[in-house]
Amino acid sequence: MTRNLWLWMAVLAVSLVGCGGPDATAMVGVDDGVDDVETVEGELTSTSRAATWLPMQEGNRWTFTSATSARTVTLTDVGDGMALLSGLFAHPVWVGTASENSTTLLMWNGAKWVPFVRFGYARTAWILGEGRCTTYTARRSGTGVLVSTPAQDFADTRVISFEQKPDPVAFCTPPAFTELSFAPRVGLVGFKTGRGERFTLASASVNGNALPSVAVAARVTLDQARYTSKPNTIACITTPCPGNAETAVAKVRFEVTNTSSQAQVFRFTSGCQFDVEALTAGGRVVGRLSERRACTFAMTTLRLEPGKSVGYDADFALEDSQGLQLDGEFTLRAFLTSSSGAMGTPPSASAPVSVRVVSL
Repeated sequence: MTRNLWLWMAVLAVSLVGCGGPDATAMVGVDDGVDDVETVEGELTSTSRAATWLPMQEGNRWTFTSATSARTVTLTDVGDGMALLSGLFAHPVWVGTASENSTTLLMWNGAKWVPFVRFGYARTAWILGEGRCTTYTARRSGTGVLVSTPAQDFADTRVISFEQKPDPVAFCTPPAFTELSFAPRVGLVGFKTGRGERFTLASASVNGNALPSVAVAARVTLDQARYTSKPNTIACITTPCPGNAETAVAKVRFEVTNTSSQAQVFRFTSGCQFDVEALTAGGRVVGRLSERRACTFAMTTLRLEPGKSVGYDADFALEDSQGLQLDGEFTLRAFLTSSSGAMGTPPSASAPVSVRVVSL
């Protein structure tokens, strides 16, 4: 950031010191350096840049809905690695990064720049703020969690949780949020308020791209909604054991349609152009089609002309990555495995599935 902007921000401190919590005042007292030069082994990845998880361009806008209301988060006055963030806190706050490769999103707390979200910390928690009602423990609570929204399904997400640590005798008002969910190249796709209200992304305009995408539509259908598997009942004393288990197989149909007036091109690094995965109710992936099939390493391309569709079919055995039969409520998510697509996220669609393991 330029020297003049830093001086100007110091003057601005008086006007922002009343922003509230995780509000800006909750961050006072946390300053372990301007940048987040994190060197803890195993904590960082090459995809941890803050700008990847919160794209900072003038006019970026995210609209969220809950069961009862709607919220819009915007970025304005973008420049010199910082922007004015409105709609998430009670009042607008300044956020930014200290360098292009920074993995920490900083926030101006009214007196200084402090770490807000550390996208590079996979396991290590950090403390925000000080005081009776303005101390928080923050940590990444989810990696690669499926976040389903009205705008789109997001699988490669990072969920950051904020736990308020009040004084035992204090009566604290709920914070602005307790959980933030980010998707790469899209930004914030969901959050949970201190009062328990959960907001999910309804639409967005990020770096000139719109969600939901009007260019490509995706749909997944199953041959059934409920399946039954039978467990193995043969007790073996030798190996290999023949077994008599019968694992249910879901027939998955995944269709992608070009709904725009221009051809859409998708490029793949293998002959397998789509994948299917099973996820728990909490969004944890327990099984993938790609783990059970071989794909050629040839580069392939899919070109969809306006109004045209392409369909993919797969038999998905309802078992996890270790071959154990699934039992309960799950989601089957199908998606193109391309490196391109709407806002960098390939088209995807999901369908609920119920499977029960019933003894003979």
